[in-house]
Amino acid sequence: MKKESIGLIGFGAIGKDIYHKISKNFIDGYKITGIFSKDINESKIKQNLKCYSLTELLKKKPNLIIEAASVDALKEYAEIILKKRIDFLCLSVCGFADKAFFNKIYNLKRKIKGRIYIPSGAIAGLDAISASALSNELQSVQLIQRKPPLALLSKEKARILKKEKILSNSTARKACLDFPRNSNIAGTLAICGIGFDKTKVIIIADPKVKKNIAQIKASGKFGELKIILRNNPSNNPKTSRLTAMSVLESLEKRKNSFLCPF
Repeated sequence: MKKESIGLIGFGAIGKDIYHKISKNFIDGYKITGIFSKDINESKIKQNLKCYSLTELLKKKPNLIIEAASVDALKEYAEIILKKRIDFLCLSVCGFADKAFFNKIYNLKRKIKGRIYIPSGAIAGLDAISASALSNELQSVQLIQRKPPLALLSKEKARILKKEKILSNSTARKACLDFPRNSNIAGTLAICGIGFDKTKVIIIADPKVKKNIAQIKASGKFGELKIILRNNPSNNPKTSRLTAMSVLESLEKRKNSFLCPF
């Protein structure tokens, strides 16, 4: 079976995990053919995989590009990728909290019938939330994120924090704009559920915890949902190990036509 070609943007903790898992055949049917990162020259990978610009990555003719870099990268490259008729899977979902950017990409996607995929990331229960939202039965969604201080604060501020501190108690939109590297869970919940302004988010820095804890509550005519995840962090304390795994699941669903595009 011919493998589909994947281009990867970003080669930090999550990008490296995605690359190694696909390269070691954790999932069939895909291969990484190019990796673009601003510090890619320092990475210990084969030279033929290294791309020093998006243009160079596009020359590899990937069927799908995965963004695992940053909100800035998402905003800079999403439109270009979609216009090239390349499927796009993005992790920096916080970027869609920018209303103007969201509308531009959403309208472009509809116009050209492009496909954007958003993996579940470090959360569970999205199937129920999405189903109830599509049926107009979802009325409220709340996310409480509790993380070690180093995942949310500078080293100096994290060191002196002795008790838990609420850093944000607002909406998914504000959480994504204020904590773009920590709130992709909030962005994913918002897009799959009742939107950025109706999804309530509380972000807590807690020196007593070692894991990234996400508590999700949702209610509506369908009933109630409550999920607590205690995720181990990846090599980057801001992200969870489950994130890279969710990308593989998304690729498997895409291969079998089960994944709903954004």
